[in-house]
Amino acid sequence: MVSTVPLTVGKIVLLGRDYPDYGAVAATAVGSHAAAAISVGADQNSPSKQFKYDRTVDNEDACCLMAAPDWVGMAVADAHYGPESSHMLIERLHTIWSKIRPTDLDHLAQMIEFLRNGEPPMTESETTLMVSVYDRATRRGFGISFGDSSLSIVGPTRSVFPANPHDHQFVSAHRGSLRHGTAFRFEAEPGELLLAYTDGVDGCHYRRPETSVQGHHLQDIGRRTGFDALATVNEVTSLALRGVDGNPGGQDNIVICAANA
Repeated sequence: MVSTVPLTVGKIVLLGRDYPDYGAVAATAVGSHAAAAISVGADQNSPSKQFKYDRTVDNEDACCLMAAPDWVGMAVADAHYGPESSHMLIERLHTIWSKIRPTDLDHLAQMIEFLRNGEPPMTESETTLMVSVYDRATRRGFGISFGDSSLSIVGPTRSVFPANPHDHQFVSAHRGSLRHGTAFRFEAEPGELLLAYTDGVDGCHYRRPETSVQGHHLQDIGRRTGFDALATVNEVTSLALRGVDGNPGGQDNIVICAANA
């Protein structure tokens, strides 16, 4: 069954190549109950730069966000060895979601596998990819995850960090690995906030999650902002840029999406 996207949907795609300025944050509301933010980071000499083969594009993260009255779709990607894989997969997924809503896990898996179609550039680029879909009527969601990008849920009485599995799998637009992601399911209640983000958040001190933004920081920020999507992505990104408890921050690209359940 094909479910078309309602005309009232709010949508955005953010590609790292368009946000190259160190220390800067670009944040925007998407509809009335969702938002997204992106930053290249703050440290121009970060150790993460050893994995960036394209010296003209320092920001290899990307995201897309669809926010409709009845459903939310969020996808984040963190590329290595060039921005092509994250940018291409996110752009293609955004195009599909602009026309068709995923109805279940099998349908979502078909969409993700279809992303490999087309003629990708000759590149070594590979990426994490976390894709999630939330149905407001049933208050249930599902997703498929490759790598260590995250979906977390924060709310007045509950928190889950993260809701999806992490692994060391990376994918590209021209590899069959797009059919081997790990499926997951989740639930969220009205008043809670869904957060999708790359490891520029929980690894803002590069490869040091214990001294980076953690779940309790997300929960604290959510409470301070009243679980407002735009205020939350702004505060989380700013914290990741400056670092936690005097530790270095901003050592990786950052992208984050938020939507109220």
